[in-house]
Amino acid sequence: MTQILIHLRHRLRSFARDTGGSSTIETVLILPLLLWAMLATYTYVDGYRMQSLNLRATYTISDLLTRQWNPVDTAFMAGLGKYHAFLTNNAQTTILRVTVVYYDEPTDAHRLVWSYTTDASRPQITQATLAPFAPVIPVLANADSAVIVETWMAYQPPFSIGLPASTFANRVIASPRFVPQLSWSTGVPSS
Repeated sequence: MTQILIHLRHRLRSFARDTGGSSTIETVLILPLLLWAMLATYTYVDGYRMQSLNLRATYTISDLLTRQWNPVDTAFMAGLGKYHAFLTNNAQTTILRVTVVYYDEPTDAHRLVWSYTTDASRPQITQATLAPFAPVIPVLANADSAVIVETWMAYQPPFSIGLPASTFANRVIASPRFVPQLSWSTGVPSS
């Protein structure tokens, strides 16, 4: 019986010291983890890149609107919606909403001038729905106006690593640079 135990112990020690094939086993164990880490890194970097693209596109459109001398119309705004999709280089849905407000000091309230959206899923701002924006609008002098540019961009991760599909939203508020207020050319805008 002790002879069998000695032989068994000798075989177990020689098995434990044998390194033949260990790199193959290690590769099989580690390779899926390495591949997942590479795909996860790519997916998170791509998500941050797309969010950054949407933010830069929002600032670009805001800057373009604040430098606008002439009144804008539906065709101009629809073109800006296409420009937003071009700037983000995204095959997913992009939405643009532009709202112009001014501050009325006697009533201590912001007043809606006009609002336009490129998609009905994000409705135009009305005077009634303007109130939640008041805390985010910078302090304005009496009768000063601000252009509120909001963008949304759908994002679908390139790989399924646990990151859900999401929508990136950005808002930029700026004052017109060369005119007192960005005007709408004809009547009330409609989307």
